[in-house]
Amino acid sequence: MNKTKAKPSTGEGWAVHVYDSDRYLRFTLEPSHIWAFGWGIGVGLLTAIVWSALHSASHSFSTNTDPTTNLLPNWETNSRENLTSEPAGVIPLGID
Repeated sequence: MNKTKAKPSTGEGWAVHVYDSDRYLRFTLEPSHIWAFGWGIGVGLLTAIVWSALHSASHSFSTNTDPTTNLLPNWETNSRENLTSEPAGVIPLGID
């Protein structure tokens, strides 16, 4: 009989094991980790692009062009309504 030799498998994969100075295993990096990281980066970038496009599209169709009506309330207008309010950006630390 003619026997054929099986070729050794070269597609076994890979893994990176990282050890500390005391030879304790700190973490293992496998191909699935790289794929998950890549998918996370891709989905994050796609989400940021879509969010930015929707945000800019919602502000570009603004019909009100009067600059005096587009102002947001600031600390001066709020202080007239509530005398105990502080300017925006001031963080009360409670230090006496």
